[in-house]
Amino acid sequence: MEKKYNVIKRTLAGMTAVMCMAGCLPALAANAEDKGESYGYHEASEQVTGGWEVVRGDTSPESNPDAVAAMDNALKYLDGVAYTPVAVLARQCVAGTNYCMLCKVKPITPNATPSYHLVYVYEDLKGNAEIIGRTTVLNSPSEGATGGYSVNDGDTSLSAHEDVLAAFNKAMDGRGGVDVRPIAYLGSQLVAGMNHMLLCKSTVVYPGAKPSYSIMTVYEDLDGNCQLSTSLKIDFGNISEFNRTIHCIANEPTCTKDGNIEYWYNTSSYKYYSDKKFVNEISYEDTIVKALGHDMDSPEWTWSDDHTSAHLTVKCNRCGEKAIDEDAVVTKKQIYPATYNRTGFISYVATVTINDESWENNCIVVLPKLTYTAPTISYEKGEGAVKLCWTEVEGVEEYGVAGFIGGKWQLLDHGKSTSYVLKNLKAGTSYKVAVVAKADGQWIKDFSNAVTVDPKEAYCYPNFRTRVINGKIGYKWEAVPGAEKYAVAVCLANKWQIVKQLDSNVLSWTSPKVQSGTYKTVVVAKINGKWVTVQAPANSVTVSVN
Repeated sequence: MEKKYNVIKRTLAGMTAVMCMAGCLPALAANAEDKGESYGYHEASEQVTGGWEVVRGDTSPESNPDAVAAMDNALKYLDGVAYTPVAVLARQCVAGTNYCMLCKVKPITPNATPSYHLVYVYEDLKGNAEIIGRTTVLNSPSEGATGGYSVNDGDTSLSAHEDVLAAFNKAMDGRGGVDVRPIAYLGSQLVAGMNHMLLCKSTVVYPGAKPSYSIMTVYEDLDGNCQLSTSLKIDFGNISEFNRTIHCIANEPTCTKDGNIEYWYNTSSYKYYSDKKFVNEISYEDTIVKALGHDMDSPEWTWSDDHTSAHLTVKCNRCGEKAIDEDAVVTKKQIYPATYNRTGFISYVATVTINDESWENNCIVVLPKLTYTAPTISYEKGEGAVKLCWTEVEGVEEYGVAGFIGGKWQLLDHGKSTSYVLKNLKAGTSYKVAVVAKADGQWIKDFSNAVTVDPKEAYCYPNFRTRVINGKIGYKWEAVPGAEKYAVAVCLANKWQIVKQLDSNVLSWTSPKVQSGTYKTVVVAKINGKWVTVQAPANSVTVSVN
């Protein structure tokens, strides 16, 4: 897309328009010799010559941003005429830089027609820029005039005008030694056929050859035959129109850009005036109206879902623009982990710093309590006891074994192990127990894992010892709680037989004299009306009698 620049109508002194080619083309030809390095403003008949370096590569404005920036700066306070750079052709290094570029120039008025000019811009070492003059290349004919050029008001690239490109290629066919390439299509003139005017770049086919730029006219007759009609080489610095006075209209300041008062600038004396008669001299600083600065609205913070990033937007109440539109730096300031008994939180802080001024926003994210799952209990019955085992719970401090006693839960014991033996249980009695856990110093009162257990019957055998005296076997044993009677049993012919029953208060007995041999014997007790004999063989001893 072409970029346009706006400039006000200006007063031009010493203006000459040397026109040729049916009153349209100025005196561009020349091969004029350099007359020494110079810059600044000159009389209309003078030249800005010496030290011009033509652009060897791409002449498009996009590839020459320094030249475009200089024109931007030269026209930043001016309005009224649209300047559209077409090609950047040359630079001259002075106390700063002079630029020459071909521009399409068109007043910003209804039914305005365009023209093409070589525009010269000077940029000093501080970055200040001014238009120092121009040379007309092609003007649109005045209203009602006939026979003039129809100036191209659209795309100047040859790709957009294939008929003109075809005519140019025909005209150049067979010419050797010089590489001629069309850069821009400027316009056409209806004659006995058609004249096409183009800006062209010519380079001698030789390593390191320096290119030159020319305004060429290709004539195409009614039969489609084409030939090069004229080729006028551009003599950079041969300026036909010089600026002397620039009238700058007033511009209101905005929040971010300075404005200016209405003033007049004399380019010969480099002085500023507040009146067009050049009576009241002022300084450049007097022409400036400082930017207003933004009137900040309340800040708006936007956080990402995972709180790893945040964005700050602050709009201006005056202009409505986003005065601040920046990503923040996010840090974690505090972290309190959630547990099974309480919620936790993370505190995020977003910070945006601009020109040593900081904006902060805190975002606290609540962490829900951890989901507690009571340990799964398994158990193994024993004689008068039950062994409990349970699964481990992550993040707890210890476990407690609770029993349901008297209609309520009571803590029986606690520790870090994942197993526990319930002892001294009565056979035939059921016990309801659960395993709870402690976290953050508090017991989690979840008894959903409760199980009901009962022990195996406890088999109690008296601890006894024997002694053989004169062929007799003497027995002595310890009392068993709850024993109603005691008995001495002997294994004879692979069968256990009770050989003597005794009251519960008798704790010893001596057998009659027995035959020599080996005897397997045991002492058992009668509890709850039953002789406890299930584990008798395991508790027996072998006695030898000689």
